[in-house]
Amino acid sequence: MTEAEFISGPHRVDQPHPELAQALADLLGRVTVAGGATGFTADAELETLTTTAQEIVDDASTRPKRRHVLTAGKQHTLAGAVVLRPGELPVERHRAELEWLLVDPQVVERGIGAQLLDAAESHARALGTTRLQLRMRSAPDSEGFYTERGWTERGRWPGSLLVGEGEPRDEVWLTRDL
Repeated sequence: MTEAEFISGPHRVDQPHPELAQALADLLGRVTVAGGATGFTADAELETLTTTAQEIVDDASTRPKRRHVLTAGKQHTLAGAVVLRPGELPVERHRAELEWLLVDPQVVERGIGAQLLDAAESHARALGTTRLQLRMRSAPDSEGFYTERGWTERGRWPGSLLVGEGEPRDEVWLTRDL
């Protein structure tokens, strides 16, 4: 995807397109290889990413949905995606977890991440969600992205994530009241 291409979205995925899982796996791979905080390392096998993407799409197809997906892109190439997981237990139904906010590294400077985050928050409100939470690996740019948009750090686990041999990162917990 080149920077000059038109990117549509965000779009709420109500009925997943048959090619969505592969498009999501491709996006997940591009973000991972570029060093993005996906939970995978750059040497993750394509099969693992594809299985994860298929699980997300399957969960977005259930009734009630176990995950909600919003996307931005051009045709069948995703420029970005956000995945929300609503709380399942009765005491958690008022909240949701922002599992992933993925933006293609080639278009990261175009504001797609902010658009997807705004759309996810709006969608969460429409679902009756009053609180969002997320876990992420520490990175000043990423942490600032969320805190500038009203998210609050609630905790940090120093060195709990290993992004590579001898490369520990903190896991950071953030929340946002809607």
